[in-house]
Amino acid sequence: MADDWLVQGPTDPHEVADHYDDWAARYDADLATWSYRAPVAVAERVRAHHPDAGTLLDAGCGTGLVGRALRASGFGGRIVGLDVSQASLRVAERAGVYDELRPADLQQPLDVADDSVDALVCVGVMTYLPDVDAVWREFARVVRPGGLVVVTQREDLWQPRDCPGVVDRLAADGVWTPIDVSGPAAYLPEAEGELGGLGCYYVTARVGSA
Repeated sequence: MADDWLVQGPTDPHEVADHYDDWAARYDADLATWSYRAPVAVAERVRAHHPDAGTLLDAGCGTGLVGRALRASGFGGRIVGLDVSQASLRVAERAGVYDELRPADLQQPLDVADDSVDALVCVGVMTYLPDVDAVWREFARVVRPGGLVVVTQREDLWQPRDCPGVVDRLAADGVWTPIDVSGPAAYLPEAEGELGGLGCYYVTARVGSA
């Protein structure tokens, strides 16, 4: 596992898919070794702000760590997972916590109807999605008014990709109403080298204007 690849965060979807296909069988064990807490932290935010969501979309679900954290937190709604890595989706399917799993390139418009889910989470994925404004607007598009969006972004990409500006623009445009922007928190604290020093921001927002 090349830690420097993760630090660099390539954005070509084919490269990302190939890398995670190769990593899928070892991913859960590696992330546990690195004390990856983001899935639990996001599940806690869903539980706090929309515990009765009927359908939740896990955008970039990978091997299913977020789905498992949601179920462990008591989430009883329908969970749909999307990911660019077919091998990761197969691991997620074996976890038995998703109601539906589909391949998807999150740099493209989602094959999901407008206003069709109650909540959307995207955890540990924005590294590979450089157009933050377009992606977050697309996420909000598929969530019903009053529904929840929770996304993470690495600390080292937070300012370079103008994430604070995107949060504010979407609020000004009535796309969403921020509930909380917190961080940076520890991301992979037990990883070695530069990877272990990365922090993570959490954005929690309600779709629609206040």
